[in-house]
Amino acid sequence: MRSIFFKSFLLTAALILVSFLALGVVFVGLASNLLAWEREEQLGGTADIIAQWRVGYYINGDQLSVLPGFPETLNMLGEMADANVFMANASGRIVVCSDINCAHLGKFLPDEAVRNILNDQRLSSTVLTGLFDDERVTVGRVLLSPSGRVGGYLLVSATAQSHRRLTEGFARIFFMVGMAVMIFACLSAYWSSRRMTAPLRLMRLASRRFAQGDFAIRIPHGASADEIDELSESFNAMADALQKADELRSEFIANVSHELKTPMTTISGFIDGVLDGTIPPDKSEEYLGAIRDEVRRLSRLVSSMLGIARLQAGQTVPIRRTFDIVDLVCRTLLSFEGAVEKRGLRVETELPGEPVIVQADPDAITQVVYNLLDNAVKYSRERGCLWVSLIKRGGKLHVSVKNEGPTIPPDELPYVFERFHKADKSRGVDRASLGLGLYIVKTILGNMRESITVTSEDGVTEFSFTLSESKR
Repeated sequence: MRSIFFKSFLLTAALILVSFLALGVVFVGLASNLLAWEREEQLGGTADIIAQWRVGYYINGDQLSVLPGFPETLNMLGEMADANVFMANASGRIVVCSDINCAHLGKFLPDEAVRNILNDQRLSSTVLTGLFDDERVTVGRVLLSPSGRVGGYLLVSATAQSHRRLTEGFARIFFMVGMAVMIFACLSAYWSSRRMTAPLRLMRLASRRFAQGDFAIRIPHGASADEIDELSESFNAMADALQKADELRSEFIANVSHELKTPMTTISGFIDGVLDGTIPPDKSEEYLGAIRDEVRRLSRLVSSMLGIARLQAGQTVPIRRTFDIVDLVCRTLLSFEGAVEKRGLRVETELPGEPVIVQADPDAITQVVYNLLDNAVKYSRERGCLWVSLIKRGGKLHVSVKNEGPTIPPDELPYVFERFHKADKSRGVDRASLGLGLYIVKTILGNMRESITVTSEDGVTEFSFTLSESKR
């Protein structure tokens, strides 16, 4: 399979080659035409000089005659111009030539040449067929008698070999320079293509490493901020996210294993004790009650995990309705009346006297408030204070639950909303807690595009989340 690098380099090299070939054809063609035009101009100038130099020849009717010494003068002018000079009478018969021993005297000019001269047209390279065998550049002039009649014709003809040699010289120079430039361009294209596709090759290798579970590889990128660098940055960001997700998955599996292992070990131990007689029959009911509590704890864990899975998968879609948040908070708070009295807590509220209508999912918000109150009551010190407030600030409603109890260390605060997180790493102080309540709260509010914050100082911990007030 051809790589992108090979395709890119091949395409660039082909474009360079075609461009140079087209440029060479145009350049050589223009050079050839320019040299031919300059040669014609040179020969035309010589022809004009000879045609106007009337002291060397005269025209009587349609007859052209030359004076003594004029052929020698034509020979000199022909040598200076590196050309052959012919003069013919009105009938087209050659009467004088620049060559001393000319073999063309007495021959007639081709009819095509005569017509072209009379019509002041350019003479083609083939009009002197029969006089010369090679390709030539020829110009012609009409010689007029004193009465204005056509008395003869003048032709200045030179071989095209000289300007062909110049054209071939130009072509060779262009070919050598073009080859050097093309080699340099191909090397540059190779380097550029190699450099551009290097991140893609690394991405291919990295994707194979990712498939094997290794997310440590990263793609180096420069500061050019082009599409390749942006792709490298996006790839690295994806790798970071995958690595973090893999770490979270590993931690999640470890946490779930830990949470499942403790109750299952307890249940297994109690059952073995009942079966082998270690536990007396009169205490079987007590230990069966402990087994029941552990089974219920397992059930709560599984139920919470299923709820989290549904939230993360988007299967639990928030149903937004308008309701009174003050009434919801009060009803939820009343459900903790027994727990509050058992711990001797003092409850203080700062709630509006009139209804405050919000638009959200009432069941989800009930779970949020319940989880926050459950944590606040559970971790309050005996005979401490529990505060519940609702205030408007910055265009948002802020619902706060605050309690007096152990201060959460500052280094623990960023992790309180993570799954299975507990300040007590031994997980033995609060066996009823699963460490999922705050994570569920964070997930629910995140799905609703709301936020929650936590502060803990001097034995007072406060959780505060936002809601949007209904505009109706």
